[in-house]
Amino acid sequence: MSMPRSIIAAAVFCIPLACGAQSAAPMAAEEPAISELANPAASSAKLSPEAKAAAEAGIAAIGKDKFDAAEKAFLKLLKLSPDNLNALVNLGLVEFRLGRPEEAQRYLERAIRLKPDTGLAWTTLGLVYNNQGNLEGATAAFAQAVYLSPKDPRAHNYFAVTLSRRGWYSGAEEELQKAIELAPNFGEAHFNLALVYFTRQPPAVELARRHYQKALDLGEPPDPDFAAKLAAAPVQTVVP
Repeated sequence: MSMPRSIIAAAVFCIPLACGAQSAAPMAAEEPAISELANPAASSAKLSPEAKAAAEAGIAAIGKDKFDAAEKAFLKLLKLSPDNLNALVNLGLVEFRLGRPEEAQRYLERAIRLKPDTGLAWTTLGLVYNNQGNLEGATAAFAQAVYLSPKDPRAHNYFAVTLSRRGWYSGAEEELQKAIELAPNFGEAHFNLALVYFTRQPPAVELARRHYQKALDLGEPPDPDFAAKLAAAPVQTVVP
């Protein structure tokens, strides 16, 4: 499932940052790349040859964005290796990409019951909850994700999006700063941090400009509406 970057809707994980008219720019948060998931075949030497083949087929299908084929392969793996943790997490994210949040939630919650300290399962469950509009659940899931995976910049970025959607901008700012400390070239986090700085009262315009430009330099697509707001804002001689 492709996630448009600039759609303000509950059906996609691109979430408006500000309430009211101050900023119409969405806070970006793309879903994790499935290719970053652990390969189930590589993580368990006890898998049968048939199960390993299914795992490898699933990973190969993911690499080609063939999520229906990936689902079929991971279901086969799960049948051959019941309660295979990586298969469950992969299925959760595949179902999320296919636009089936209820199925994704079922697999991810099952993975968490098996191994509660699976950070990636909590991260992906947070994405599912957020797309369902369950901000309380998303907050709890992402809080657990950053606790379990404190060095994962994407988890901090996703957590920030949820906090900002609830109007908790100071917490969002802290999470985005952590994400950038961990990954200085994380363009999406720079873009989001620019939005957060612009929501300050008064707005931290120069910091917002700095991080927005950094996001552009890193290849993030421009946001004309936000750029216009930055251009119209007064120049600050002292950066907050």
